[in-house]
Amino acid sequence: MTKLDGMHSYFWLVSPRMKTSGQDDIPYTDEALKQDLMRVRNAWEDAQGSRDRDAIYGYLTAVFELVAWWMVENRALERAQKALRLRHITPFDHDEPFAAIIRCTADPAKVDKRTRSKWSRALRYALYKVASEPLEGFMKRKGGINECAARLARCLGRKRGSF
Repeated sequence: MTKLDGMHSYFWLVSPRMKTSGQDDIPYTDEALKQDLMRVRNAWEDAQGSRDRDAIYGYLTAVFELVAWWMVENRALERAQKALRLRHITPFDHDEPFAAIIRCTADPAKVDKRTRSKWSRALRYALYKVASEPLEGFMKRKGGINECAARLARCLGRKRGSF
């Protein structure tokens, strides 16, 4: 028997044991994808309309929750690429789901490729948080968005500044 106590929340997102046999019973239509992207885009607009410096966490939470849900269904990459196509955005060779959703929903004039990459790394690092902990609380506890991005880079064996 496998001991599952203490496993990172990421385990629960990607473990084949957690998949159900009928995961494709309800199709995820283009319209459903468009609605999900609109919800995340609305979170972007809310963050941009706020004078609160922590408002960006609301947007990042929306991105995180959407991609994490797709990961549970083992469809994150496929759906992220589909989202890019629906938005008429040419996918990059190495688009990862968090970065793709940020490309689809954030204003490219305000979020350049370096910011998108940093946010994506921070969100990938957050996959290791306990599921019940809010994203904002986790990231702040770990030192903020920049530190979470740096921690992932260190976990992957990259040195600071080599992105």
